[in-house]
Amino acid sequence: MLNEIYHNTIIYNSQLVDENIIKTINFNDGIVVYEVIRIVESVPLFFEDHMMRLHFSANLTKNKISISDSEIFHSIKQLIIENQVFNGNVKLLIQFKNNGLHSFYCFFIKHNYPTDLQYENGVLVKLFPAERQNPNAKLINTNYKKETESFINESLIYEALLVNKNGWITEGSKSNVFFIKGNLLFTAPKSMILEGITRKFVLKSAHLSFIDVIEECVNQKDIHLYDAAFISGTSPKILPVSSIENVNYDVNNPVLRKLMTDYNEEIERYIRRYN
Repeated sequence: MLNEIYHNTIIYNSQLVDENIIKTINFNDGIVVYEVIRIVESVPLFFEDHMMRLHFSANLTKNKISISDSEIFHSIKQLIIENQVFNGNVKLLIQFKNNGLHSFYCFFIKHNYPTDLQYENGVLVKLFPAERQNPNAKLINTNYKKETESFINESLIYEALLVNKNGWITEGSKSNVFFIKGNLLFTAPKSMILEGITRKFVLKSAHLSFIDVIEECVNQKDIHLYDAAFISGTSPKILPVSSIENVNYDVNNPVLRKLMTDYNEEIERYIRRYN
């Protein structure tokens, strides 16, 4: 956990403390749900949507978050001011301990935003055989994270796409994935994935743009049948995929580029609400 922290001051139970407090915490005690929120110009982007998902994750584990959304928002703003960091990623952790108590942590983490060149030319991704046990909940899973990060680093790729035992591509290790064929947009059904906040806006934009959405998985043997592909998430936003394994895609696909433009405009509108 410590290697994630990007700045020295963190929030622990709504109080500003030194990062070393994390060293004393046993995160194997109970269940930990989390969210990662992107900070843009001091604004916690799509805060309300992240809170809805945080509560949803807690509910799936049969737990209830007692700290209010407004208190969490205030903690994030405290963190921004104290660390003087106005753009980056903040991680929220809620730990439900086995003794019935729970704790709240909030801190900046290292991020990996795509470069302008990657948005222009796309990124390489590969397939990775894995299934998350509880895909709808955002839970800390150390082993899964280590395995996927090692695969990504060793393969020199941007992201790994998870493939289940039946060959269906479900999601990225930390993103959602979409395929495009003509005016059709394909993405895995929500029952099989963690529904990303960015994914929600992709579907909204597709609906408003009369792009038909097919919520079904793409099989790994059929990846060559699609015109374009992209991943979505807090850090990558909407990022074109240039190739999966040895299959190349059109990074300038008009449907893809329209969705990218729409999402960037959605971000700008949200920031204007707070600035």
